[in-house]
Amino acid sequence: MFYYHSGLFGLNYLCLNNTKSLQKYTGFNKKDYSQFILRINGIIHGNIMSLFSLLFLSSIIDLETWLYCLDFTRGYCLYDMLMILQHNPNDISMLIHHLMLFSGTYSNFVMIYPKQVAIGLLSELSNQHLHYGWMMIKLNKSDCLLFKINAVFLLGLFLLLRVINFTYLFLFACSNCSYIEPSVILPILLMNYYWFYLLSQKAFKLIK
Repeated sequence: MFYYHSGLFGLNYLCLNNTKSLQKYTGFNKKDYSQFILRINGIIHGNIMSLFSLLFLSSIIDLETWLYCLDFTRGYCLYDMLMILQHNPNDISMLIHHLMLFSGTYSNFVMIYPKQVAIGLLSELSNQHLHYGWMMIKLNKSDCLLFKINAVFLLGLFLLLRVINFTYLFLFACSNCSYIEPSVILPILLMNYYWFYLLSQKAFKLIK
C-alpha cells in the first residue's frame, strides 16, 4: 500500500505547485518554488517518520503498527525518486540513497531488528534543518542569526543521527547479519560521510 502514500505526496505537490498566491508570497521564481514544495514534502516526511520511530522505540505503538508506518517511507522514496528524475536527473547520489532506503525496508533486518531500523530512521529528523537552510539562502537570509543557529543544529544532528548512528548500524549489521544488510547500509553510510564533509566545509566558511 506504499503507493497510496506516494500518491498523497504527489497530490500535495500538485496542489501547492498550483497555488499562485503562495508562490507570490514566497517570492520564488517557478524553478525555486517547485524546489520549495519538494522540500516542504521532505520536511513533512522527515518529521512524521521520526515521530513514528520515537513512538515505536518508546513502545507506544506495536510492531504491527510500526511495519505499516514503513509504507510511509517507501511511498515517499518512490515519490521523491520520480521527482528527482523529473527535476534533477543528475542527482545520482540522492537516487541511490532513496533506492537503498526503499529496498532496505524489505530486508529481513526489518523483521529481526526493528528497533535498529527505527533508530536509523531517526536520521530523517536532520532533514528539516537542511531544507530550512536552503530556504533562507534563497530568501537572502544567510547572514542572519537564525540561519547560523539552524546551521549549528543541522551539523550537530547530522553528525549524531547520520554519521555516528549509521556507523553503529553498519557495525551492528556486520556483527549480526549476513553480507546483504551491511551491503545495503554501506552506500548510505558513505554518502552520509561525504555529505557531512561538505556541510562541515560550508560551516567553517560561515564561521570565518
